[in-house]
Amino acid sequence: MDIKNLNELFDYAVRLRRDIHEYPEIGFDLPRTTALVTEELKKMGYAPSHAYGVCSVVAEVGEGEELLLLRADMDALPVEEINDLPFKSKVAGKMHACGHDSHTAILLAVAKYLKAHEGELTRRVRLIFQPAEESAVSGAKMMMDAGVMEGVTEAVCTHCDNTVPVGQLVICPGDYMAACVPLSITFIGKTSHAAFPENGVDAVAMGVEAYNAMKAAVAKEAGGSIPYIWCNGRLSGGTAHNVVPDRCEMDISFRFYDMDFASRVESRVRAICAVIAEKFGGKCEIDWKMSTVPVHNDEAAALLFEKTIKEAGMQIGRVTPRMSSEDFGWILAKGKGFIFRFGTRNEAKGCTGPSHKNTFMIDEDGMKTAIEAFLTYACR
Repeated sequence: MDIKNLNELFDYAVRLRRDIHEYPEIGFDLPRTTALVTEELKKMGYAPSHAYGVCSVVAEVGEGEELLLLRADMDALPVEEINDLPFKSKVAGKMHACGHDSHTAILLAVAKYLKAHEGELTRRVRLIFQPAEESAVSGAKMMMDAGVMEGVTEAVCTHCDNTVPVGQLVICPGDYMAACVPLSITFIGKTSHAAFPENGVDAVAMGVEAYNAMKAAVAKEAGGSIPYIWCNGRLSGGTAHNVVPDRCEMDISFRFYDMDFASRVESRVRAICAVIAEKFGGKCEIDWKMSTVPVHNDEAAALLFEKTIKEAGMQIGRVTPRMSSEDFGWILAKGKGFIFRFGTRNEAKGCTGPSHKNTFMIDEDGMKTAIEAFLTYACR
């Protein structure tokens, strides 16, 4: 595909990306980013909609029975940026440490081209800009529940990747990314003087016993053959050395591909915690919510994308499944599609650090590759 103004689109995306990077916003609270996206789309001639949930933006272009959905996430992370950049975050404690600023800018560049060439499209394209990909409550699920997948025949998104050399694309047909349950457990006991523990109910003791019992039970349920992650990221309780603690809180990240396995684990966890709470004479509260289901890349669609990219003379490789999560899984649960990644690694520029780190930087040249890939596939 000959995109004569690719460099112009790239420059436009870089300018927007840097603007968004300076003013990161988190979760469902994205007023500035949403306003920027809306205004840019209006300038192009779109009529953006906000009907799919708080701080979401949707626009359509083209005609035809087929409807291709392209998605970008817009939210940042609660991370303090320490990079020395001219467009470093100006908001204390917030940073685009996962590259969603680049995703938003890329899709706006794609939108710009598609609108200018609307008469050449053979299918409709729905562009969605989503909040809260990083949150325990999914922005993708919110938009899906509001009907953003209605009529969609295929859905595609991309993500920057500092493990992939700049200029290269990668994809994984089939199961690709894990589901995630950000599990919270609270044990409730009763305070007393530490010298008279018989008068209290030790919530931390309940938490410690549950920690070990759950870890062993999940491992047994997996049987050494089912891939999963069970990470207890926080266990806290108590107020002073001489007070029996009446509260113990645990935050666990449970990641998996097998939904039946997850259902069995949930039953085991609830039973273990109930038995332990009763044994100590306390109570237990469990908040089990799935932030995203697994990402399954439709194999036929992924292979067609791979073929299309190769025929266009671009570089694309394969990657293996990973245990990280992406709430685009909710979108793919409603229809076929895939996520591909664009390389942003460049050792000469220091763009090598992992995402979610306060030194995370991307080589922006990778954005040009992503723009070209989106347009090559959308206009094939």
